[in-house]
Amino acid sequence: MELQVIHKDETYTHIALLGKLDVGGVGEIENKFLGFTAAGKKNAIVDISGVTFLGSMGLRIILDAAKTLNREKKKLILLTPQPLVHEVLEASGIGEIVSIQHDLAAAVALAQA
Repeated sequence: MELQVIHKDETYTHIALLGKLDVGGVGEIENKFLGFTAAGKKNAIVDISGVTFLGSMGLRIILDAAKTLNREKKKLILLTPQPLVHEVLEASGIGEIVSIQHDLAAAVALAQA
């Protein structure tokens, strides 16, 4: 699992995840992921177009970050999930807590709002 920082300023952070968000993948990036999202206390865009598998541990860290940000009145925005990953997100009901966007401009506009 790989985490890349795309953009970071005082308004929002944009990161990208690449690989499998399973137990092993989460173990590799969890601290960095939570550092760039929840601990940042600002809106966060997480590009998951490169995530090929999303397991329960991956859902957990996304939910943890989203709940922390929601308490701060901030948003976690997931960007362009692959179809199978999108199905997992839909089935989990995570859309109640996070925004799922398929367009970068819309995600950035949401993050800057």
